[in-house]
Amino acid sequence: MRYTMAAGTTILGLALLSGSPRLAVGQGGMGRGVGRGSFGRGAGIQRASGVEIPQVVNAVNLLIEHRQELTLSDTQFTRVIAIKRALDSTNAPLMRRLDSVQRLFKNGPLFSEGSVERRDSVAEARSLVRDVTAAVRENNATGRDQAYALLSAKQLDTAHSLEAAAEQKIADDDQRGRSRAGGKPPSG
Repeated sequence: MRYTMAAGTTILGLALLSGSPRLAVGQGGMGRGVGRGSFGRGAGIQRASGVEIPQVVNAVNLLIEHRQELTLSDTQFTRVIAIKRALDSTNAPLMRRLDSVQRLFKNGPLFSEGSVERRDSVAEARSLVRDVTAAVRENNATGRDQAYALLSAKQLDTAHSLEAAAEQKIADDDQRGRSRAGGKPPSG
């Protein structure tokens, strides 16, 4: 009996799949009409701006990721791991807040003029993001200073180079994102 139900379910599934492309084409979802090439994703629909969470460089994580390049001793590595754990514990509630705000205020289609309440909420969320991000950066700086105190001069030079490269990558990514969005910097 089980085999018969499984076979029936498979046949029903295949029948539904074989009919769905025709439905999509008939509804204009496969590149027909206005918005050609959008595949039904709402090309040309204005989108409500969301709240973007800026990327933050964590130099302690960079030390761990580049342990071999920095030639960290076992003792140095163990101490950096302890600093990382303390830093992660300190930043965890802040990162959860940022994640919650980002999910609540994600980009989405805008079907009507945004309300005053929505604009005020987004402005408050962006202010919260700035404050929480500043706290995360401050915590990261404290952790970085503790970890960097463990390094030799040569290791410290390499660590500074790694951190600068990570900061530059974030800046480049932000610039690419702005150029795709029409050169508009995020408001707020």
